[in-house]
Amino acid sequence: MRLLIVRKGSLQFLAMFSVAVMVIKFLSLHPVSNIEIQNVDMSALSGHSIVIDPGHGGVDNGASANHVIEKEITLAVSTKLAAVLREHGATVTLTRDSDLDYYTRGKGGKRNDLLKRIEIIENSGAELFISIHCNAFRSEKLSGAQVFYSPKFPESAILAERLQQAIKVISPDNKRQAKKDSAILLLNGSKVPGVMIETGYLTNQQEAVLLADNDYQNKLAEYIAKGLAYHFTSNVAR
Repeated sequence: MRLLIVRKGSLQFLAMFSVAVMVIKFLSLHPVSNIEIQNVDMSALSGHSIVIDPGHGGVDNGASANHVIEKEITLAVSTKLAAVLREHGATVTLTRDSDLDYYTRGKGGKRNDLLKRIEIIENSGAELFISIHCNAFRSEKLSGAQVFYSPKFPESAILAERLQQAIKVISPDNKRQAKKDSAILLLNGSKVPGVMIETGYLTNQQEAVLLADNDYQNKLAEYIAKGLAYHFTSNVAR
C-alpha cells in the first residue's frame, strides 16, 4: 500500500512538472507586449463561449471597505465584460445577473453556493470561465489586480498570464504576477478551465475609489476582453 502511494505521488509530481515545463516553454516562445494587447483583433472572440462568474451576491457581500462592497463591484464589472464579449460575437453565460446567491440552509452553505456555480459552468458548454472578485487585506498599502489559476489545466495557466498582462496595461505600476492556487474550489473543482481575477484591493483607498468608478470598470472589462481575444488569437483555446 505504501509503495502504491509513493508511485502514485511520483506520477502526480511528474505530471505536474510536465505541465509546468510545457507552460513555461510556451510562454517563453510567445511573449506578449502591451501593444499586441491594445491592438488585438477583437473579432477573435466571435464564436467562442465563455462563462463569467460575478463573485458573491445575495446574503454574501464579500469584502467591504472604504464604503465599497465587493458583490456590487463584481456584478458591475461582469455585466460590462459580458456586454463587450457579446458585442464581438462571443456567447456568454453569467452565473448570476442580479444580487442573488446559491446558499443553502444549514452547514456547508457557502460550499453549496460554489458547487452551484461550478454546475452552471459545466452545464453551459463553455470553453472557459472567468470569476470576478475584489481583494482585501488588513494592510491598506497592498494594491494591484491579480489573476489566479488551477495547475490542473495547462490552458488556465496560459490564460492567467495573458489576462494578467492585459490588466497591467491599465495599471502599469502593478507588479503582481499570475499565481497558481490549488485551494480555490471554483478553480479546482470545475472540469472546465478558468481563472479568478482579483480586480484590486478594496482596503486600499485609492484602488477602492477606482473599482467603484464606472469608467474604470469599463476599462477593466475592455482589457479583460482584449486579453481573452489575444488568448484565442494565439490558438491556445481553439
